[in-house]
Amino acid sequence: MIAAKPVVTVVHSLPGRVRARLSLTPQDAPRMLSGIGEHPGMESMAFCPVTRSVLARFNPHEISRQEILLRIALHLSLDYDAVPVRLLAEPERPRALGPAAALSGVAVAASLAIRALGGPGKPPGGWDWAAGVGTAWAVLDHARNELRHRGTFDPEVLSLAYLLAAFWRRDVLAASAVTWLASFGRHLVELPPSGVEVRPLAIKGHGGGQSRFEVLIGPDVDAPPRVSAATALQGLLKYAMTGGGAHSFHTLLDDLREVAKVHGEVLEGFGRLRPGIPIRFH
Repeated sequence: MIAAKPVVTVVHSLPGRVRARLSLTPQDAPRMLSGIGEHPGMESMAFCPVTRSVLARFNPHEISRQEILLRIALHLSLDYDAVPVRLLAEPERPRALGPAAALSGVAVAASLAIRALGGPGKPPGGWDWAAGVGTAWAVLDHARNELRHRGTFDPEVLSLAYLLAAFWRRDVLAASAVTWLASFGRHLVELPPSGVEVRPLAIKGHGGGQSRFEVLIGPDVDAPPRVSAATALQGLLKYAMTGGGAHSFHTLLDDLREVAKVHGEVLEGFGRLRPGIPIRFH
C-alpha cells in the first residue's frame, strides 16, 4: 500500500521532446517504454532510474505531448494496482506570495495610505522605512526559495538593486511600491499550473466475463485549496486588467479532452488491455 498518490510531473518540454519525472519507480520500466514507444510517431523513449525521469522524443504531427504524458500516468497507475495518479503540467512551486511578501505588501499599502492622508513633501517616516525593509526582505526570501526549488530565480528579483539605491536617496516609499509590484505583481494575474487526476477504474464484465478498464480524468483533487480560490481571483483580475478571463487559460484538462476527441474517446495501444481503454471526464 503506497502512502501517497504517484505523481507524474513535466519538468522539460520542447516541440518533439518531453521529460517527465515520476514520484515512484515503475515496477516494469521496460514494459512502460515498450508500450508507449510502439505508438506511431514515437522516436525514442528512455528511463533514468536515478532521477526517476522519462525522456520521450516524438513527432508532434503524429502524437501529442499530452497523450504521451497520459500514457505514462496510466502505465504507472497500472503498475501499482490502478491507484489514482496526479499528472502535473509543471513542477509545483513554493508559494510566490508567502508571509514575507504579504506582510511587506500590507506595509507598503499602509504607508501609501498614511502618505496620502498626510500630504506630500514629508521626509520618510517609520512606516516608509518598515515598507522598504520589509520589501527588501520579502524579495530576498523569494529569491532564496526559488534557488532552493528551481536552481535559479526570476529576473524580477533584480529590482532589489533599485530599492537599495533608493535607501541612499531617501525615496523609500515609491521604490518599495515599484519593487514589490515588479517582484510579486505578476503573480496576481498568473494562473496556477494546471494538473489532473488520472484514475483507472476496473469494470466487471457481464455474466462473469473478463473485467475491463476505463480511465477517469478529472481535476487535481490534491491541489491545495488555495489554488481553487486563486484561480477564481486571478481569473477575475486578469479579465479586469487584460479583457481576457479565466476561460482563455488552456489547462491540461482541456488538452486531454482534445486527445480524447482525436481517439474517439478510447485510448488504444495497450497490449494487455486490447482493444483499448475508454476515456471519461468528470
